[in-house]
Amino acid sequence: MKRYRVSKAAERDLDLIFLYWAERAGVEVADRLIDAVTDRFWLVGEHPGAGIACEDIDRGVRCFAAGMHLIYYKRMRGGVEILHVFDGRRDQNKAWKK
Repeated sequence: MKRYRVSKAAERDLDLIFLYWAERAGVEVADRLIDAVTDRFWLVGEHPGAGIACEDIDRGVRCFAAGMHLIYYKRMRGGVEILHVFDGRRDQNKAWKK
């Protein structure tokens, strides 16, 4: 049973990450990177308390690292909703405001 849902915003984030890396390192590298990030969705769905609380961003939001990317999610009935995926080197507050 799938315990996570990916928001439209997170889907857009993943598309942008893919395009960025496909242009710089090739499609195969971009595919592997996206797979590595999305493989973590299952983990946060199974263990929603594993991430770090990000109450400064919004109530109930948690963050979990996937390599150099940060997965932001919120608990929902039966699992989690993946809200955003950002490069961990970005200013996270600015990324949320875009």
